[in-house]
Formats: sequence, C-alpha cells, structure tokens
Amino acid sequence: MSRFRVIGATAFCLALATAACAGDTIDNAKGTYLYEPANEGANAYQRGLHLLNAFLLGGVPGQPPPAELHLYAVLVNDQSQPDRLERISVEGGGSVRLAAPLEVPSQQPVGTSQPIATVTGVRETGWVPMTFTFSRAGTVRVQVPIKDKVGYLSSLTPSPSAAAS
Repeated sequence: MSRFRVIGATAFCLALATAACAGDTIDNAKGTYLYEPANEGANAYQRGLHLLNAFLLGGVPGQPPPAELHLYAVLVNDQSQPDRLERISVEGGGSVRLAAPLEVPSQQPVGTSQPIATVTGVRETGWVPMTFTFSRAGTVRVQVPIKDKVGYLSSLTPSPSAAAS
C-alpha cells in the first residue's frame, strides 16, 4: 500500500473516531473529561484515570430499602505510576466507607467483581453526586445512579467484607 493511502486511511479513521465522540464534553471548570456512557453507570476520565460504570446497587422494588448501598465501579489507571483512591464523599449528606485507600496499579483494572465501597444515608432513588479523590489524578465528581437490584443486577451478591477488601 502506498504511503499516501496509509496516511489517507489513518486520517479517515481519525475522522470517524472524532465523529463518534461528538457527544463528549469537557468540564473546563474542573478540568475533567466527561463522556457519554457505554453502560448504565457514571463514567469520567481525568489525568490518566478512568472511572467506569460507577453505580450504587439499591434494593429490590417492593421490598424495604437496604441499610447500605454497595458502590460498584471499575478503575483503570493509564499512567506508568500507580494511583490510589483515598476517599469518596457524597454531596448533600450520606457517608461512604472504604476500609482503606484502594490501590490502582498501572494498566490493571480494579473493582471488576466486588463493590469498592458501601454508602449509607442517601435517598434510595435517582442520582447521587459523589466526589472520588485520588492521590495522583485529583478529584473526580460524577453523578452516580442508584440501580434497582433487578435483571442482571440481581445476581450481584457482594460478600460482607467486599468493600473492605
């Protein structure tokens, strides 16, 4: 293939990728890159750290709400240095329990099978504004949805110490 065809094909692929990201936004006030989710949870990217599919697992409709909600999220660090999730806060009340800071090694997903924290004191429906604080990436603010424990989410059964591990 000629050099010009390779350059043309590369330019075409970049144009497609750019068009696919047309719904993406940048929060200039906070320096956070927010993008449309390819899943049902909250997503954000900042300084090499991806926060993917963050959601709170609520209760089963028609049953009393659980005392605590489990926070699920996948964290991926694109940087060459490890990062650490030091704390999570809830705006407007509520508390988040991380047993300890959560290490996020370089190029390895964290939080793929168990919740990363437990949350108490939030309303049972809607979206919860949460701020994730990382040692290197800084703070990331997202609106985290509360999902009913139905459908594929009904199979999630976190161990009692899942958020503490």
